[in-house]
Amino acid sequence: MRFDRILLLAAASFAAAAPEPRPDPVAMPAPQSTGLLTELPGILSGAEDLLSQQNVNDLQTIIGNAAKLLSNSNLDLLQDILTNAHGLLTKEFVANTTTLIGDATPLVEDVSKLLGGVLGTL
Repeated sequence: MRFDRILLLAAASFAAAAPEPRPDPVAMPAPQSTGLLTELPGILSGAEDLLSQQNVNDLQTIIGNAAKLLSNSNLDLLQDILTNAHGLLTKEFVANTTTLIGDATPLVEDVSKLLGGVLGTL
């Protein structure tokens, strides 16, 4: 009878023990991405349009012509132009020129009317 009792206790302990969960063989779905990965197809499509053969040819032409324009002699000329413009276009010069043009506008209108009248009588 003692043996029966041991078997009964053993069976009860096995029944009471919770089974260990088995790992789920199916992976969880990837989280919904809202960053660069979702924008990547659009970015690649735009890059494909930018890198068309015509655009590449045009870019090579622009770079080739820019290299001719940016030669040492042209850079020296551009530097001289900018230096002279900086010295000429002072605030005082701009203000005086603006005033002169404003004062000359009525005079030009009067001369235009006078010439129109003179030429109309000929």
